[in-house]
Amino acid sequence: MSKSTLQVLVPVRGDAPHLVAALHSLRAQTFSGWQATLCPLDANARDIAMGAVDGDPRMRVTGTVDMAEASALAHGAHADASEFLCVLDSDDTLEPAAFAVLLDALAANPDAGMAYSRHVLIDANGRVLGPGPLCELPYSADALLLDFMTGPLRILRRQAYRDAGGFASAHADASDYDLCLRLSEIAGIVHVPQALYWRRIHPQAPEIARWAEGIEARYGAFVDAVKRRGLDAQYDVALHIDSWHILQPLRAFGGVGNWG
Repeated sequence: MSKSTLQVLVPVRGDAPHLVAALHSLRAQTFSGWQATLCPLDANARDIAMGAVDGDPRMRVTGTVDMAEASALAHGAHADASEFLCVLDSDDTLEPAAFAVLLDALAANPDAGMAYSRHVLIDANGRVLGPGPLCELPYSADALLLDFMTGPLRILRRQAYRDAGGFASAHADASDYDLCLRLSEIAGIVHVPQALYWRRIHPQAPEIARWAEGIEARYGAFVDAVKRRGLDAQYDVALHIDSWHILQPLRAFGGVGNWG
């Protein structure tokens, strides 16, 4: 795969405390044909991104300040013509062979539009929390409707990305799931059963900080996919959320709402 080219989109938000580690794992890739496009989502993130790039000619910072993440990624992807593209979140890190393994999987499956791997969850300090949820499930386009198993590390053929419509703003808090659903309807997807990505979970991570918005957006992407596939004539769709209530003692003199 040495002659292939890969664009790596890196959304950068807030103080980006783990960006240096993310870019270090990028520079350590055994596959060398990559270029990175950093997409800062606010002015502070842009300053941090410029410092982290540190003049590396393989990395550039886009003018995506104040864009929603899906729009920023679409903007970054539009400005590049590499054969493949992927997303590396600024909180996360890659195994050194990640790109090489997924690109080999795509080379072995020329009809596939995307390849993805398993991943491991870590906390803010890098402590292992366990395997990523759902990523060990067998992939099928039908199963993807109910379980988002294709992520977070995915390499897409750019033509398949374009044919699927790219990152869309209709379901901005689930743009990755929405894209995977649309792509699954036009091309094959390859699951590589190997953990190649370290996904960092912490209170400021989008899936935690915008948990409710993510659920609503994923449901919207699901409903659209059901309609595209003509399944709405056969099935009713509904959103079911498991929830629980917690009662804890108030802190001394802390008042209502100050949980211990």
